[in-house]
Amino acid sequence: MGQKIHPHGFRLGIYKKHSAFWYADRSTYSKILKQDIFIRKYLKDKINTCFLVSIIINRKLDSIGLTVNIVKNASKFNTELFEQPIRDLSVILKDKFNVELRSFNFVEVLNPDTCASFVADSIKFQLEKRLPFRKIMKDAVVKSIKAGSKGIKIQISGRLNGAEIARSEWIREGRVPLHTLSANIDYCSCRAQTIFGVLGIKVWLYNV
Repeated sequence: MGQKIHPHGFRLGIYKKHSAFWYADRSTYSKILKQDIFIRKYLKDKINTCFLVSIIINRKLDSIGLTVNIVKNASKFNTELFEQPIRDLSVILKDKFNVELRSFNFVEVLNPDTCASFVADSIKFQLEKRLPFRKIMKDAVVKSIKAGSKGIKIQISGRLNGAEIARSEWIREGRVPLHTLSANIDYCSCRAQTIFGVLGIKVWLYNV
């Protein structure tokens, strides 16, 4: 069961925290959920995913508070890279959904290589640059283990290196105990758009 189910959903509320904090009744749930999806997609499109780690949404009535986790020292590259999309988002939310962006703050993550979302996005970026997939996977494994992860598993599926028949390749280092509920397993999946088609990327990280 641990191999099939989403690692976050399996542990949510016990060992994993929610990425959004709000309550809605049956009549407004779908509307608020669509707003959350829009916010996440907008920020991922506007902010370079090589700097973005995660987004946490807090709601109180018709106002929203955002916490954006970014790579350490990323703000030194260009402050406008992060602040301008937030200002634009505030205007869009007011006009489109009649919701006020109450507050936002950026939190720097010291070891982004121990975050599955960051590792998956960096792999996606390199695959779209047409770098060799085996080298990408090995480099990601080395960086994560050096950063302090106890184990990592990476899987890439699709037309690898332009092969006519799609296949899956994976690599694992250390322990990744998916059946152990108390294990802190971080997981992320994403897609890379290449000239040969779509490649699916999955990353499992075991942190203590």
